[in-house]
Amino acid sequence: MRASQLLLQLFQQPQLALTLSADSWVHLIRLLRQQQQLARYAYLFRQAGVFTQLPQYARHHLRNAEIIADKQYRQVSAEAAELTQLLAPLQVKPVFLKGAAYALQQGLPAGIGRTFSDLDILVPKEQITAVEQRLSVFGFLPEPVSAYDQHYYRKWTHEIPPLRHHSRGTILDIHHNLIPPISGRAPDIRRFWQQLNLTADGYQVLSLPAMTLHSLIHLFFNEDFKKGFRDLTDLHLLFAGFSEQDWEQLLQLAEQTGFMFELMLACRYTSYLLATPIPAWVMQQTEQYQPSKLRLRLLDFIFLRLLSPQHPLLNTYLDQLAALLALIRGHWLKMPPQILFGHLSVKAFCAVRDALFGKHQFSPKRPG
Repeated sequence: MRASQLLLQLFQQPQLALTLSADSWVHLIRLLRQQQQLARYAYLFRQAGVFTQLPQYARHHLRNAEIIADKQYRQVSAEAAELTQLLAPLQVKPVFLKGAAYALQQGLPAGIGRTFSDLDILVPKEQITAVEQRLSVFGFLPEPVSAYDQHYYRKWTHEIPPLRHHSRGTILDIHHNLIPPISGRAPDIRRFWQQLNLTADGYQVLSLPAMTLHSLIHLFFNEDFKKGFRDLTDLHLLFAGFSEQDWEQLLQLAEQTGFMFELMLACRYTSYLLATPIPAWVMQQTEQYQPSKLRLRLLDFIFLRLLSPQHPLLNTYLDQLAALLALIRGHWLKMPPQILFGHLSVKAFCAVRDALFGKHQFSPKRPG
C-alpha cells in the first residue's frame, strides 16, 4: 500500500497506527511533514487513545510538531491583538481568514494541529491603502516584488503584495475579496461581511458556513496543490461540526455567490477520500451541479491524486501530469485569456532573462 493511501486510512481510523512497522513510520513522518500534518495527526492519535503506544521515533516527531503548533497558536493570538489595536484608529476591524481564523476560535477542530505560514485578513477595499500605510509605520513592510508583480497584485488580484514585519518576520496577506476580481467570479463581498462572528477574545471571523465556503473556494480556485491534503482535511473537520442549519446556510450562501460547483467538488472529494459524513440531501442538491461525464472524469483524475497526501519522492508521472493540468486550470480560472497569455509571456521572458544573466541581477531588494 502506498504511504499516501495509508495516511488516508489513518485519518479515518487512527487506531491502525498501532499495526505499523518502523519502516512505515519513516515514510509516514516524511509525508506528514511535507503536508504540514504532523501536529494534526498527533491530535488524532491522542483522540483515539493510541498516542502513548506509538513507537518512540514517531512520538518524538509528532510531539515536536505539537510544540510548534502550540507556539503558533500563542503567536497568532498576539498578532491578532496587535493588528486589531493598530487598525482601531482607522475604525477598521479586520476579519481573520483561513488558518488564523481556525486558530483564534478556541476548540474548533480545524484549528487543532493546524499550522500555517502567514496571516490572512479581510478589510474593506476602500480602506486598504490606509491600512497598508498605517501598518508600514509600525513595521509591516512590503515584500520585495517586481514592478510587474506590483501591477499584477494591485490591478488584477484580491489582495496587495504580502507584508512582512521587520523584526518578527510575520507575513501578512491583506485581502479585499476572496478571489481575483479579474476572474469574473469574485463574489459580492458584502454577503461575507454580513456573515461575521466574534471569537471569545473579540476577534472577527467569518461564520462557520461562510468560513467553510471560503476554504473550499480557496482550494478549488488554486493552481498549486502541494498542501491540498491539508486543505481537504480542513474541510472535513469544518463539515464535521455542521448542524443542519449550517448546511442550509452554506447551500444558500454558495447559491447566492455562485459557488455551488465548488461546493459540489468539496462534498465529492471529502466524502470519497476522507469518508466525511455529508448528509444525503446535501449530496443530492450539490450533485445537480456536476459537469459532463467526460469533464468529471478529468476532474477526478486531477483531484483524487492532488488531494491525496503528496511528496516529491513518491509522486508518479500521472501525479505530475495531474499537477500540470491543475496549474493550467487554476490560472485559467483566475484570468481571462487575453490577460492570462500576457501574464504568461511576461513570466516566460523573466525566466529566460534570469537564466541567462542571473536572477540576482533583477530581483527587487527589500526596503530598509
